[in-house]
Amino acid sequence: MKYTGKIKCSACGTSDVSHRLLLTTGILEETIGRLGRYSLKVFAVNESHPLFKYSERIISSLARILKIISYSSDKEKAITGRSRLIWDEAEERGIKMEQVLVFGKPIESYRALIDGKYFNFESLPVPLHLPRSGYLWVDNKFILSEKLIAEGIPAPKTKEAMTYGSALRAFNSLSKPVIIKPRSGSRGRHTTTNINTEKELRDALSLAHVIAPVVVVEEHLFGSVYRATVVDGKLVGFFRADPPSVTGDGTHTVQELIDIKNKSRHELLSDIKVNDDVLAFLERQNLNLDSVIEKDRVVNLSAKTGRFYGGYTREMLPEVHPKMHSYFERAGKLVDIPVAGFDLIIDDPTKDPDEQRWGIIECNSMPFIDLHYFSLEGEHINIAKNVWDLWRKK
Repeated sequence: MKYTGKIKCSACGTSDVSHRLLLTTGILEETIGRLGRYSLKVFAVNESHPLFKYSERIISSLARILKIISYSSDKEKAITGRSRLIWDEAEERGIKMEQVLVFGKPIESYRALIDGKYFNFESLPVPLHLPRSGYLWVDNKFILSEKLIAEGIPAPKTKEAMTYGSALRAFNSLSKPVIIKPRSGSRGRHTTTNINTEKELRDALSLAHVIAPVVVVEEHLFGSVYRATVVDGKLVGFFRADPPSVTGDGTHTVQELIDIKNKSRHELLSDIKVNDDVLAFLERQNLNLDSVIEKDRVVNLSAKTGRFYGGYTREMLPEVHPKMHSYFERAGKLVDIPVAGFDLIIDDPTKDPDEQRWGIIECNSMPFIDLHYFSLEGEHINIAKNVWDLWRKK
């Protein structure tokens, strides 16, 4: 598999999206979004408020009359594995669920018939009566870091920046290396790790600015990346995701090692794809596709992790140290949302976390719960059960 040039944005990974849309959304968030957050605070982020309910009914009725919106019961068209698991579990419980179609095209919005009334939701059916004030800020990595540290929950020191000057000041004030990534967002889009020089800083900032007006500069933690999913304040899944890598044998080049690994990969893993992201990652290690790696040396090929990149995955909830449950119960209470996916970096979660340098690096308010179900190794956990159980809580 030879590199033939850029087909899509390798900095976005397997979830390619419109750069213009993300950047525009980010700019609106910095302007109009501030007014919107104030309005939400007026209603205590309570979408069950009569004004929200009335507006939703008006908009929904108008859309149906104009034939903009319709509904489908075809589960096979669910947009994500997350939504498919939710739909499977709804059927197990006898809950009717349908997907929203806009001009006949399925989108990541659904409705479920609960207690004789339709409830509309995006992928995860979180009841409206549950606490949700954290939705105002939880996806902001800078605010999250500050709040976690204030509560004594490990997180890397983080600064926010808009310009190169502010990024440079942050860079000079933090321990090296650092990471630059969009202040909001997920899946590691346009993120650069292991930044040690001002040139790398400038390049990383330019990359992040393609999709975000504001970035965070944070201290680099070392170890595997994990996803800790918390539902209703309880840790219900703990998933390990490593980046794609090759192990040297002293004979084959990086390209040859990638080809060999792809030919023998597990069926749940995607091929390791050589793109601009991989080439840049190798270059920063003073390597390229023609480099011969010494025997037993492990070379990571990207900062992006998981099976869709050809990386290693494992569900580890039964193995984690008991203190991890306590930490994430506290983190779940802090963010104050019913379902939260915390990303963290730690060397070994089976050992006492207080004896390691580790930290929570971000929180996802719409986590991919299917990660825990489709892990390459370990116990498969169906967190869709925990999500639907939220409806039992009054």
